[in-house]
Amino acid sequence: MRLIRFGAAFPEDERTRGKQGFLRAVEEYAVRFLKTTSPMLEGFWYIATESVKVQVGRPCAAVLCNQSLVLFRDRRGLIHALDDRCPHKGVPLSSAWQEEDSLRCPFHGWRFISSGECVEIPAIGHVAHPSSTSVCVKTFPTQEQDGWVWVYMGNDRCRKPSSRPPSLPVPADGGPMVSVRESAEAKVRWDFAVDSLMDPAHVPFVHNRYFRRREAARKKEKVFTRLPLGFRTISQNVLLPDTFIFRALSPGLGSATTTVDFVLPGIHSERWEIGKRFASVMLVATPLTDERSRFDICVGWNFLRGIPVGWLVRRTLRTILGQDRKVLELQEQGFGRQGRMLLNLDSDTPAVWYRQLKKYHFDRLTGVHDSQHPVPEKITLSWIT
Repeated sequence: MRLIRFGAAFPEDERTRGKQGFLRAVEEYAVRFLKTTSPMLEGFWYIATESVKVQVGRPCAAVLCNQSLVLFRDRRGLIHALDDRCPHKGVPLSSAWQEEDSLRCPFHGWRFISSGECVEIPAIGHVAHPSSTSVCVKTFPTQEQDGWVWVYMGNDRCRKPSSRPPSLPVPADGGPMVSVRESAEAKVRWDFAVDSLMDPAHVPFVHNRYFRRREAARKKEKVFTRLPLGFRTISQNVLLPDTFIFRALSPGLGSATTTVDFVLPGIHSERWEIGKRFASVMLVATPLTDERSRFDICVGWNFLRGIPVGWLVRRTLRTILGQDRKVLELQEQGFGRQGRMLLNLDSDTPAVWYRQLKKYHFDRLTGVHDSQHPVPEKITLSWIT
């Protein structure tokens, strides 16, 4: 394992004390940061729900980053997200009925349009409230992408998004793909859910015979490079594992080029290229509350497009997400008793990077100009899976 420079996160003597000193510093830093930072990240897009679940005339409730939301689709087909609370007496607006492109609270009939403005109060003659600003409902930018409803959770420093929501990787030629989606909630804090997105060592145990065969484990070396708010590894001429998932991708288990990205707030994307065959996955850890998270996964492929295998893919995805949910809820139980983790292996380094990337993002939002990106420009990590 090479010495990773974490910049100002560690004292200079720790960075020059050799591997053991470095590993102790990694562990101490990760534990300290885990205990002292908010689990939520503002200034990012998050998945609220699947697009098909938001129908015209049927407002629905969602929760993101401890924020209750109401989603509704207007007559043009656009989805809007508002704070799920009437400012009058607090009734959830997800219980409202939709009137054209507005929501009417079922308690006193206050009517709100998509901008959050209250345009009608029956008790004062079906006119707007005289103090319009005090009765506005907070709104959130919303976009649809890859069959998901994405909601932007900003703050005073980043009120509006600077880019579109993340998207499922597509072939270089832009050719058509088939895609399916699945979600699963878990009673686990968000950091643990994100950890699982970049934890290679858990795959042959939690997902044995799906992505890896435990008895066929071998040493791997991965070269990581830096992304603006994440990291990437590209592997060429990779021999695909002998599992039914990869046999569907390549019956002969040919060599592939794989690209794996992780970016904040908690998005793992992966693509496989074998000749003209292309497949990709985007797995997102979505924070709901301090105690609950959700996994949202989208898988796409450009072959077998005429064969109806979507139901089988969804069934497989439900099984895989259920495996993660089970083991992470066990981790939550054990962590609650001691509140400490040992993160000192090469395969744990991405989890440390993630926590440092959170701090790096917080520093940038608060105007810390000398904050250093925690991921090296290039580094090789190794593990056996």
